[in-house]
Formats: sequence, C-alpha cells, structure tokens
Amino acid sequence: MRKGSPNLMKLYLLAEAISEIKDSMRHAITTASYRGRTYETGLEAKTGLIRSETLIQRIHETAKLSIHEELADRGLIHVIHPPIGRRSPEQNVWGFLKKKKQDLVITVGDAEPEPELIDAGPLAGDTDELGRHATERSIVVGVRSQLSSVAKNFDTLMERTFAETLNLRFRHPRLVMGEVYLLAVKDYDEQAMKGNRTEWKESYNDVERYISIFNSMAGRVNFNDPIDFYKYERCALLLVDFSTEPPKIYSTIDELRQDGIVSQDFEQDYSELSPISFTSSLVDAYLDR
Repeated sequence: MRKGSPNLMKLYLLAEAISEIKDSMRHAITTASYRGRTYETGLEAKTGLIRSETLIQRIHETAKLSIHEELADRGLIHVIHPPIGRRSPEQNVWGFLKKKKQDLVITVGDAEPEPELIDAGPLAGDTDELGRHATERSIVVGVRSQLSSVAKNFDTLMERTFAETLNLRFRHPRLVMGEVYLLAVKDYDEQAMKGNRTEWKESYNDVERYISIFNSMAGRVNFNDPIDFYKYERCALLLVDFSTEPPKIYSTIDELRQDGIVSQDFEQDYSELSPISFTSSLVDAYLDR
C-alpha cells in the first residue's frame, strides 16, 4: 500500500462547510432567530445555534469524507461511525475511566466488535462492547470548534482535548487518534451581536498560543512510551478568518505571517497542523502502527 502523498483534506469541501457556517451565523445573528425560535438578541440566537452542534456537524462531514476517500484510495475496507451524512449512531469507546461516544470512529479491516469483560481499573466488571481488538484497529477523531470568546474558553477546551487521549490510551495504548479543531482567528463582536449585527473585533486571537499547544500535543510516534499517551498522531488546527468574504482558510505559516496573525519572528512550525495532508498522514500513522 502506498504512503499518502501530500493530499488535501478536501479543501474545497472544507471551504464550502466554512462558508455555510458563516452564513448560518449571519442569519441567526441578524434575525435573532434559529429553527423557528425568536430570541431577544442575535447574541442569544448565535448561542442557541452553536449549542445545537449544527455548525460543527459540517466539519464532521468534511472529515468523514476526507478520511473515507483516503482509506478507499488505499484499498482499505472500513466502516465510519456515524455513517457519512448522518449524526448518529455514534460509537462508544471504552477508556480507563469511562466509556464515551466519540465524534468519529473508523473501524478498519477485520475490526469486528468482540465484547470483553473489563477486569481492572475503575470500570472493572463492565463489558467493553467494542473490545480491544476492534478498538486498537480503529481510528478515533475528535472534532471541536471555537468561534467566539476564544480567550475565555481556552483552558477548558485544552483540558478536554488533553483528557480525551489519556482516558482512551490508558486502556488502548496502540489506538490511533486525530483531532480536528476549528478556530476563528478573530472573535465575533458580542456588543454588535446584541444589536443583531455581524461584526468582528479588530484584534486577532492569540493564534501563536494555539499553534504552540497543538504542536506539543501532536505527532505521537512511540506508542510504548506512556509519556506520550496524551499526544494525538495528527492534529488539524483549522484557522479561519470569518470577517473576510469568502472566509479565509489558512494553510501555511507564511500566510499567517503575511496577514499579521502571527509575528514575523514566530518560530513554531504550522505545516504539521495545516489541513494539508491531515488525512494522508493520519492513515500513514495507522498503517505504520
């Protein structure tokens, strides 16, 4: 089987999804409504829209289609949970502390469920309905987003991202995991949203901080080293400027420097976090494992 060439994470699909997200945000904010419900302000309607998870499902679909085509191109039989075009059923994966429904679980090849009784740890006595064999021959991908109030939610979001891998890896150290994280480089202006207007703050979010954090949490190679249990095999940090028309998706550090989103002397590499080659390198990691 071939190694993945520098393939795109279906950037044309990603661009469509991002444009749809912006249009949905604009409609909710300017009409102060969502799904037939009228809110007092556009800010409240935006909150309702985000909490519904309708927006992030567009990124879910892009990731599913990209991974599906990558695996199919290599001749690998696979099943995606939830299936393409559907939000459910999500697949539970049993970790060390708890079982949890995962955003995307791709079982590959002969990874048929083999239920087994858990005999140690906090879940001792419970039945792992997927089983170690199927779990460790799967790819698990988390999909998250932060479109507003980025600074306020940084700690909570990073803690969740960090904890996700540890819970699963203490039970399944060989498990291949990826993370797709959509980040707005500029926040929507909350005061404007209260007046049902879509405007953005002038300053950029601390994108350098996110690049540094995700670089430290990606690129796991040695699955035998417990020190690296918190790392993902591959992360895609989707950096988007929603204030432009159409929204601008960044794919290189030079583009970020050119627009002043990161400083000229910022030394962190963005190439391993770019949506470019995300799916191909994730599948490479799986095959190497």
